Amino acid sequence: MTITMVHPAEVEPEATRHPRREQRITSAIRLEVCGFNPYGRFFTERTLTSNISDSGCQFQLRVEVEKKSVVALRVIGHRNGCELDSRPILFQVERVEPQSGGWSLGLSKLQSGPVW
Repeated sequence: MTITMVHPAEVEPEATRHPRREQRITSAIRLEVCGFNPYGRFFTERTLTSNISDSGCQFQLRVEVEKKSVVALRVIGHRNGCELDSRPILFQVERVEPQSGGWSLGLSKLQSGPVW
């Protein structure tokens, strides 16, 4: 048996990436996000997704939220000029990055069933 040692600098970036579980789709879906900021204050904010998948999504908020916190997302749909009432789904915040004018969040779905 032969063991080959490789210096970390010799490993190509693609080899160190974790493969995505599913495809992400670039899509701007209107959402209402409800949760608590890091100071325990409740917020509700409307925003648009930048990408979605079956188990998660990415979007920007003006309000800061903490990683691993739980928020409720409600898709805001319209039919015949009227806003449709949709059921909120719980998501966990997996990633929070500061952006110009707010925060970029990556979330994973905590409940089963379709969202989009």
